[in-house]
Amino acid sequence: MEDQHPSANNTRDTECKISITEGEGEGEDHHQYFDGRRIHRVPHLMRFNKEDYYAPKMVSFGPHYHGLPELRMAEELKRKVLGDFVPNGCKESFYIRINEVIDQIRNCYIGVSRDAYNDRTLAEMILLDASFAIYLMKISAGDFKKYYHFCQHLGRALLKFAFQDLCLLDNQIPLWVIKLFTNLIYGNEEKGPMLISEFLSYYALQSDLPISITGEDKKQPLHLVAALHQLLVKLDSEGEKPSSYCLPNINFKFKCRWWPWKKENPYELWLHDPQPRPVTDLKAKGIHFKRSSYDLKNIKFKSNKFYGELQLPVWHVDAPSNQLHAQLIAYEALKESNVGMPIICYVNFLKSLIVKSEDVKELREKKILINGFDNDEQVVEVIKGINTWGLDDTTNIDDVRVCIEKHCSSKAKTWIAELINTYFRSPWTFTALVGANLLLCLTFLQTYYTMNLPK
Repeated sequence: MEDQHPSANNTRDTECKISITEGEGEGEDHHQYFDGRRIHRVPHLMRFNKEDYYAPKMVSFGPHYHGLPELRMAEELKRKVLGDFVPNGCKESFYIRINEVIDQIRNCYIGVSRDAYNDRTLAEMILLDASFAIYLMKISAGDFKKYYHFCQHLGRALLKFAFQDLCLLDNQIPLWVIKLFTNLIYGNEEKGPMLISEFLSYYALQSDLPISITGEDKKQPLHLVAALHQLLVKLDSEGEKPSSYCLPNINFKFKCRWWPWKKENPYELWLHDPQPRPVTDLKAKGIHFKRSSYDLKNIKFKSNKFYGELQLPVWHVDAPSNQLHAQLIAYEALKESNVGMPIICYVNFLKSLIVKSEDVKELREKKILINGFDNDEQVVEVIKGINTWGLDDTTNIDDVRVCIEKHCSSKAKTWIAELINTYFRSPWTFTALVGANLLLCLTFLQTYYTMNLPK
């Protein structure tokens, strides 16, 4: 990674990589950027009395919160950051290039008229916001020079708010603008996607894993929240949607329709009359827990002869992730997003699994829940407090729920689980069981010989 250590002689970010003159880009196809997708705001019902979740605290990106007095301090820093990226002699050239695609940028937003922002004003806003987004991404990627620069101007405490504001659904600029601006600065088309990928991996997964931000349809996400959603609900490594192991390949619901003598469809019975079972109850029924992946759709259930195994994706629980989940839920609630409700589905499923601190402890010990709070009780309260607004789509976990209910309804499997849980959960209970059986055997032998030995 370049620029990771401060240096007094390092002027890479202040060099003008390309010289652009007016009319130079006239032959290019600038309509390639806007493909009809638009940046929609959080639904009004969700914003009502919940503005704290969706309004920026420190910095605005895009026109929706631009110009608020409480965000003025960040606006001053934006100009310094743009000056570090683009020397004064090159700024006009950058404005010209952005102005060539200003209609494409304007079309990405709803209600951003020329009366509110003329082309020059909107271009200046987007340049400042794109440069500041790149600035924050480079800090997250380990650029200590820019980290110290931020702390010097705004203080270290505000950095976490800047990262959170960058990932608010109501506070977005198109990703292609960030990549275009990165290309103008560095003259490298790979720099923008690489920087965005590193930021997403750090912010959502807290790791340095290389990730792709291209969807199945080869389209890039429109903005950062869409990219984060795509990252958290991507397909598994084999390119197939995760499915349950306990049902046959033929659809179980379809098979049941061919049993006319059955008065009840067992699939329908289990599916529409689900029993909320927390983690501790499932464990008592012989179900073990295992982490699957970071993909929130990757929920599987394996049914073995004497026990079951529920595989769950990793879930980070802390203050920043709680706000991020609120943005992703709002994104899924948009009728225009067309991404389904996998995160809403998983949150609702998690709420049924976690009702007390013992449930959190079990999932935490299995490395499924990553707890960023001081104790497990806080995690219970946070998960209970995640609002899914009454929305749900259980398509992704229908088979899993059926398999769990089928396992819990098996007398043999649950009896063996209860036996193991009662007598084999610790060396002391096992020792007591062996001692009791030994005593019983000795008593039987004593009785037998007393009755059969000759007198």
